[in-house]
Amino acid sequence: MHPKIETPLSRQIVSDFTIWLTSLLAGLTVFALAIFFQWLIYNDWLHDHGPLRVVGSTLSGVLTFGIAFRWQFVVRRRKLEMLRRFETIKWMTDRIRNSLQAIECVTFAASREATEPVRDAVDVIEGVLNEVLAENHPPVQSDRTTSTREVAQS
Repeated sequence: MHPKIETPLSRQIVSDFTIWLTSLLAGLTVFALAIFFQWLIYNDWLHDHGPLRVVGSTLSGVLTFGIAFRWQFVVRRRKLEMLRRFETIKWMTDRIRNSLQAIECVTFAASREATEPVRDAVDVIEGVLNEVLAENHPPVQSDRTTSTREVAQS
């Protein structure tokens, strides 16, 4: 059974146009349903053929538009903040890996006996960084090409 592949976060961020359109459709749908139910109850069931009361229906449509609009912008802002945090984590991980490779090379040049404990420490740090990235943003994990141990052995 294949694992469920999620859409990357950067593709889940909706545009301003989509937010406006969705909010407008939600408001118009609520307005239309309110008018329909008003007509159904007053004209069809109660046989009261008076004018439609549009103010309440308009108010419900406008409130629905406002709530849907605000809610979608909040969701979009949260996704953008998460994306920025993931980019920061990715940048920090890259800088840490580069520093660890430099430490590993200097240790190897200075004393070949001290290389193995440094490599083990580097692998532990790299494993922790990979866990953080895997928990927060799985697609970033696939960008990794080689570990510091694989670079040193080649």
